[in-house]
Amino acid sequence: MSKDNQRQAGGASGKNTEEFERAGGNSPIGCRHDAVENVSRQTTAGQQQTKKMQTMKLRILLPLVIAFGFIEPVVGHADDLFRLYWRGTYYTTNSSGHIVAVPFTEQSFVNKVAQDNGLDPAGLIFVYRPDRRDTVVVRSNGAFVADVIQMEFTYTDVNNPNNTVTVRQALLFDEYHQDALGSWMGLELRTFNPSGGLANDTLTGWMQYSMPEQNAVYGGRAYTGARVVDNSGAP
Repeated sequence: MSKDNQRQAGGASGKNTEEFERAGGNSPIGCRHDAVENVSRQTTAGQQQTKKMQTMKLRILLPLVIAFGFIEPVVGHADDLFRLYWRGTYYTTNSSGHIVAVPFTEQSFVNKVAQDNGLDPAGLIFVYRPDRRDTVVVRSNGAFVADVIQMEFTYTDVNNPNNTVTVRQALLFDEYHQDALGSWMGLELRTFNPSGGLANDTLTGWMQYSMPEQNAVYGGRAYTGARVVDNSGAP
């Protein structure tokens, strides 16, 4: 795991705290007087299963596309991308059966995608896509390479009136498991430009999940950093 720069993590955490306070002082939902409102739920099993099956069908096609030499898929528009730091500890057992704690970072996702696609990990970035509620690995120019973790299937959002502050709880999925891996809870702060486009998105929160085939339980914190500009040529 190569991204262990604690000073950067601390700086990003401080920045998130300042933006959180500007969003609403000491209020945990960024608003002093408003009641909890605009709760968006997507918990129907049928909706979840339909969306996940559609997404899985797309992912089944991706290896075939890659095999014929077309790694980047056709997309309808440039995505909003923000570098995502995914840090924590996982617990498993060693060869003698004792429980051990092992640190992890987002670099493990990058390395896996690079290995699967025959790419140099130095040219890849782990990012959060706010519009899609997911995490992916992209090239340095923003071109999509692979899905990693999704929060888009089952979630509850509590939004403020201007949709600039969201408290979210979501189940976590990936392309290798049919069932949810675990869950996420966190805060998302947004700012918009005069034309209504997304100027900045700050996501910070905590995740807990497991990989049963690895006999491993994961726990940690994730937070966004700088925007990654999508110069991949998408219209």
